[in-house]
Amino acid sequence: MVEMLIVLSAFLMLSLTSAFLFSPQKDLLEKELFFSQLKSDLLYGQQYAMSHQETITVHIMPENNYYYIRGMDYTAPYLAKRHYSPNIIVEKGTMKLMFQYKPDGNIDSFGSIYIVAGSKKYKMMFQIGMGRFYVVEE
Repeated sequence: MVEMLIVLSAFLMLSLTSAFLFSPQKDLLEKELFFSQLKSDLLYGQQYAMSHQETITVHIMPENNYYYIRGMDYTAPYLAKRHYSPNIIVEKGTMKLMFQYKPDGNIDSFGSIYIVAGSKKYKMMFQIGMGRFYVVEE
């Protein structure tokens, strides 16, 4: 009986330790998934605007933890509507959290958006001309 208790307590200690070790990994994966998905969706919205010769709106809703991409006509279906983790905080920087891709692929405004993921802060910079963007850690 004592041997069983020792084995079970050792198993319990190992399982609790592994749960604490995987928590930072989960945060890292959430962050990587968010940035990967956002970049893909933004490039898709830009390509859609150019190929269909229409204006595409990107609207980030940080209070509800989601963003959407759709045409200017608000009855149009969503090109993308993504919910993201509440652990990721998107903040307005020098540009609004709502912008558009024009039919030529250019973005209607430029500047930065701040993203906080875990203990790190990132700046997503949108450059003037052709809707280029990149992400840097602050």
